[in-house]
Amino acid sequence: MPRETRILRFLLVLLSLCLVLGCGFIYALSLESAQAWPELAHLRVPVCLAVLGGLVPVFLAVNPVFDVLEAVDRGAAFSARTVEILRRLRLLIGVFAGYLGLGLGGFQAATGLMHPTLVFLWFVVEVAALFLLTLVALLERILVGALERRRDHERTV
Repeated sequence: MPRETRILRFLLVLLSLCLVLGCGFIYALSLESAQAWPELAHLRVPVCLAVLGGLVPVFLAVNPVFDVLEAVDRGAAFSARTVEILRRLRLLIGVFAGYLGLGLGGFQAATGLMHPTLVFLWFVVEVAALFLLTLVALLERILVGALERRRDHERTV
């Protein structure tokens, strides 16, 4: 395994561990919030599940990234399989970005109770997700173009 992908794999595992720790933090925060605002304690479980449900596509997106790294290790980065992996990754990122957008709009419209700092943080994560979606779509399109050129070149030679 080349050194570059080892580092990326380590960072991916570290990201996954941070997400798991973040889930534990969200649960602990929900318990603390239920004690601080007992009148809203009945919303603890649904809100916690909604937030954790939004992380499902993020956890699922880790596997396609490992698949791309595996293709790079095998020397098959420019292949139809890599394009399929990137399509799957783009879909998962799109689901995450859509879930964030619906959650922000829905919660804010339903309650109007979000603090401006939370709205800003949510907006930053949404913009980052949309940027990542655009980046993956661009990389996918570049790979599709490269595969088309390679096929054309193989037919002319």
